Amino acid sequence: MKQQEDIHGIQRACYSKSSKAGEQFIKEHGISFIVSGEMEAYDGNTKHLYRKGDVVLYRKNALIRFVKYPGHDGFEAISVILEKNLLKEFAERHEIHSDKNPKESLFKVEPDELISSYFTGLETWFGNKISIELANIKKIEIIHLLLRNNKALKNVLFHFGMPGKIDLEAFMNTNFRFNVPLTQLAFLTGRSLATFKRDFEKLFQTSPNKWIQQKRLTEAHYLLEHKKMKAKDVYLEIGFETLSHFSYAFKNRYGINPSQL
Repeated sequence: MKQQEDIHGIQRACYSKSSKAGEQFIKEHGISFIVSGEMEAYDGNTKHLYRKGDVVLYRKNALIRFVKYPGHDGFEAISVILEKNLLKEFAERHEIHSDKNPKESLFKVEPDELISSYFTGLETWFGNKISIELANIKKIEIIHLLLRNNKALKNVLFHFGMPGKIDLEAFMNTNFRFNVPLTQLAFLTGRSLATFKRDFEKLFQTSPNKWIQQKRLTEAHYLLEHKKMKAKDVYLEIGFETLSHFSYAFKNRYGINPSQL
């Protein structure tokens, strides 16, 4: 069972079964409170695990894969999306500026009594008719609470710069597991799609799609043979959408089914 509710960017997600579905390209800043169960978040380098009562802030223009694990009470999380325009207005009104560009994508917030009470209070919102004006007031409240809790979070919340041109090889070797369109990969490397493709083929001597598939299959072979993982777990881990597509591609390259390793 899966249930999702959205009140102008104030969201509740409930799962009774494990779900590996999760937005991978983060378009806006957001903060989530784990009501029950556990959530795993993978940022390309590290898998972070968040449990009941944890609060996590994630930044925009990042690649993150979420996995939700229900406990005895199921999985439930309440999230608040903090849109760029709202944050810009807040920063201008309070004359706040970001001092540096954050490198991390995920930030665990140590919840104080006010932040915990804030999310507990949001439980009563769902199922009621709430105006966008009231929702925005509630979003402004959590911005105040976050800055009260940790002033350094201003560098996450109020950094409005666009991704600059970065090392393409390092980026791709870190992020090939994310199943996102080439347009988003190009954007995150600070390139237009045409420039991204040109730079990619010059660097890797092949097209992005071919390189990504071969890189994923090489990783899959390693996980199956050396880590003794199952094909049903590997295909999502490395970015394939379906087990059948993964099995076909794997057999086409290695001449055997993944289950034979």
